[in-house]
Amino acid sequence: MIEIRDYSFKYGDRWILRNINLTVDRELIVITGKSGSGKSTLALSIAGFLRDTGFHTGEILFSSSNIDEVDLFELAQSIGMVQQDPEAQICTLNVEDEIAFGLENLCFSPEEVQQRIDWALSIVGGVHLKERETRSLSGGEKQKVAIASILAMKPEVIIFDEPTSNLDVETTKEIMRVITKIKGKANISALVIEHKWKHIYKYADHFYEMKDGTLVRIETPVDIHYTGYMREVGEPVLELKNVTFSYDDLILDGVNLTVRENEVVGIMGANGSGKTTLLMCIMNFLNYEGDILINNKSIRDKKTAEIAKDVGIVFQNPNHQIFENTVRKEACFAATNFSVERDITPLLADAGLQEYQERNPFRLSYGEKRRLNIVSVLSYDPAVILLDEPFIGQDYENVQKIMDLLKGKTCVMVLHDPFIAKAFCTRVFELRGGKLHEIKL
Repeated sequence: MIEIRDYSFKYGDRWILRNINLTVDRELIVITGKSGSGKSTLALSIAGFLRDTGFHTGEILFSSSNIDEVDLFELAQSIGMVQQDPEAQICTLNVEDEIAFGLENLCFSPEEVQQRIDWALSIVGGVHLKERETRSLSGGEKQKVAIASILAMKPEVIIFDEPTSNLDVETTKEIMRVITKIKGKANISALVIEHKWKHIYKYADHFYEMKDGTLVRIETPVDIHYTGYMREVGEPVLELKNVTFSYDDLILDGVNLTVRENEVVGIMGANGSGKTTLLMCIMNFLNYEGDILINNKSIRDKKTAEIAKDVGIVFQNPNHQIFENTVRKEACFAATNFSVERDITPLLADAGLQEYQERNPFRLSYGEKRRLNIVSVLSYDPAVILLDEPFIGQDYENVQKIMDLLKGKTCVMVLHDPFIAKAFCTRVFELRGGKLHEIKL
C-alpha cells in the first residue's frame, strides 16, 4: 500500500507539489492534469527517484515504511515505474535482454526468466518483438517493451507515466484491460498518469486531476470539445509517388499521396506499421524507391539540409531535437540557421512558454519540450511541416494550443487519437500493409 501524507516538493524556490494526500491500496488510480502540473514529479517521488533531489516536506509510506528509509534496491523490487520517455528506460541492445535485465539482477533462474519474458510480451502484444534489436523499434514498440520489462518483475506497485502516449487506441485499451486484470489477480496497486484519460478513465477505481501541484478528486470528467477550422485547400505542395521502402521486411509498398496547401493530413496505424518511416523518407533520411516532390520538384537527389528549408519536421522524441541551452535560443535555432529574422516572443507566448525563456530546455516537462520543438520549426515558416506524434505529453487544452499554432500551415501529422484527428485533419489515412488507406472518422 502507498500512503502519501501532506507531501510537498520543490526545486529551488519553486514548489511543484503542494500538500498531496493520497492512498493507493490494491486500486487503479488515474491522474491527469495539464502539462507541467507536477504529475511526473509525483510519480518519481513515489518511486524514490527524487530522494536526493530538491526539497520535500511530508512523507510517502510504502507498507507503513517511509520510502526515504527504504534501501533503493529493495524499493525497486516492490515499486516499478514505466517512465514517460521509453527510450530513457532502455539500456540493452535487444528486446529479450532488456526484459531479462531486471530479472537476472534479482537472480531468477533461467527458466523463470524465459517464462516471465514470454508472459510480459504476450500481455503487451509484443511476442513478435522478442528477437528484435531495441534500436530498430518504433516509438510505440519501445513503449511496449518498457511496459513489459516492468510487468515481468511483478512488483507490488506499478507506476505508469503516460504508458499509452505512443500507442494506438486499441493497444491503449488492451493494456488498460490487462492492468485491471493483473490488479485483480495479483492484488497489486497501479498508478496511471495519463493525458489521454478519455480512453482510460473508465478503468479507474478513482480519478484525479493535478492542478498547480495539488490533487483534486474528479467524480465526473467534463466533456472535451475542440475548435477546428475551415481550411481552403490550395495547389499540391507535397507529392509521394509509388514510394517503397524495406528494412528486412517491406515497410512501405508503393505509397501514393498528394498533400495540398493548407491541408492537415493525418496518418494513423498500428505501432510499427511504418508511419515514422514514411516521414523519414520525405526528409531523405532513408534510401527509398519511387519519387517525392515538393512544389513540383523532385527531392530525390537533394540533401536533407536543403530539403529542410521547405519541409520542417518535429521528431517523435522531443529530446532528439533540442540543441541550445535556453528556451529562447532553442526557439530561434532553426530560424537562425536559415537566416530568417523573426520575433519569436509571440510564438513562445502562444505556446505557453514565455515565462521559461531563460530556462534550460531540458528542465521543461516532456509536453513543454514538444511545444518548444514546434515553435522552433514554425520560426522559419517552411512550406510543409511533418509532425511525428505531436500530442505526446499534451493535455487536451494544449492539443488545442498546438493546433492554433499550426493554423494556416500545411501539415502531415502522425497521430493515434481519432478524436483529435476528426477535429482537425482535412483527411485521415491508415497505414496498413505498407499502403495508405483513406478512412472516415
